[in-house]
Amino acid sequence: MSFDKLAQKPFSIGVELPLDNDWAHFNQQSNQSFGIPNLANHESRVQLADELGYAAAWVRDVPIYDPKFGDAAQVYETFSYLGYLAAKTKNILLGTAAVVLPLRQPWLVKKAANTVQALSNDRLILGVASGDRPIEYPLFDIDFASRGEQLRESVSLLKGAPKRPLEAGQKLLPEVKNFPLYVAGLAQQSPQWVGENMDGWLAYPGTPDDH
Repeated sequence: MSFDKLAQKPFSIGVELPLDNDWAHFNQQSNQSFGIPNLANHESRVQLADELGYAAAWVRDVPIYDPKFGDAAQVYETFSYLGYLAAKTKNILLGTAAVVLPLRQPWLVKKAANTVQALSNDRLILGVASGDRPIEYPLFDIDFASRGEQLRESVSLLKGAPKRPLEAGQKLLPEVKNFPLYVAGLAQQSPQWVGENMDGWLAYPGTPDDH
């Protein structure tokens, strides 16, 4: 399991993709808008990180680029990109930081996660979040205020306890026993819920006392 691989080391360092985003001089160097990275070397750089022994490569999930909010993340659709990276790397763990669950159909999230886990030889860490970009929710016809409840329901499904279970004989393929579930921030939940339901926590910067 990818969680076991990460836990084998007392301390590890990962990278956040893309490794190509130098926005300091974007006006002089390219015609791209601020916050949209140049991905010309993304394959060779993640392969280098893999060869150098970095523990994990993390990708974010930002469906809609909003210049008023900030950057465009890693540009590519998260699970499609992880499938690509699984074929281009050997050892580095592949993590999402984090999939915005309320904007995604949870059965399809589980199928996508199972697929990446199977194709990567158990290298997936599925980080999830409730989302923090309000402009996305009307586009997906999703209620922003109820995103915390929707995240809890999706997590239950991902852990094998869906609100509406499959009927006898039905299966979600490929079948994968498990993959570690991390949460970014509190995702509209309590610390107690996070501790009881998640395998890891993607914490935002804070003081030692906060953590």
